[in-house]
Amino acid sequence: MRTTSYADLKSRFTSAIGVDSLLSVEETAFKNSLNDRVRQIWTRHRWPPLTAVVSKTLAAVDTSTLKADKAVRIDNASDLYDVYDVFTKNPFEDNTARRLKFSLVNGYLVVNKDVSETTVYVTGSQVPSDDYGGATTTVPQFMDRMLLAYACAEYYRADGQLEKAMAEEQRAEEYFNQEVDRFQRLEQQNQIQVNTYPAYWPTMLVSQTTT
Repeated sequence: MRTTSYADLKSRFTSAIGVDSLLSVEETAFKNSLNDRVRQIWTRHRWPPLTAVVSKTLAAVDTSTLKADKAVRIDNASDLYDVYDVFTKNPFEDNTARRLKFSLVNGYLVVNKDVSETTVYVTGSQVPSDDYGGATTTVPQFMDRMLLAYACAEYYRADGQLEKAMAEEQRAEEYFNQEVDRFQRLEQQNQIQVNTYPAYWPTMLVSQTTT
C-alpha cells in the first residue's frame, strides 16, 4: 500500500494554515485530529488497500453469554478490525470458496454448526494504528488529502473561523467521495465472485468494529 509520511503531511498542514512551524500544543492537536480522522475514514468504507484476509480456527464455545458449536473469538484481534465476510477458502486465491453466513455475538464470530470446515477465512479490514505521528510515521496515501482538509477544518474551528472550517469539512468529504469512486468505478474493486453457502437458520448479517 502506498503511504504518505507524517512529516510530509505536517509540512503541508503548516503551509495550508500559513505558519512556518507548529507550537507544541498545535502539533498535539494535529496528531489527535490525525488519529481520530484516520479511524473515522477507516470504518466508513471497505477500502481495498486496507483489506485483510485471515484464517480463523473454529471451536465449540460454552460461556455464560454464548453457547455455540462453531465459533472463534475476534474482539480485540491483532489481525482484524471490521468483519466483512466469511469464506470456506481464501476467496482471492480460490474461486471455489463459499461464502458463509455468520453472526457476531459478544466478541465471537459464529457460523452454522452444520458447516463442515474447522478453519474459515475472514475478510475484513486491517487494524489501524493508535499512534499516527508517533510510533507510526506514515498514513495510507489515499487518505492524505482528506486528513489534511479535516485537520485544517479543526484548526480553523478552534480559531473561531467557522466559515473556513465548514469549507474544509466539505472539501474533505469531496476527497472522500473521489477516493470511493476511484476504487469502485475506475479500479473496479470490492467485487469478489464466489459460491454462496445456504443458511440453515435465520440470522442477521452484521459487521463490528473492535477496539
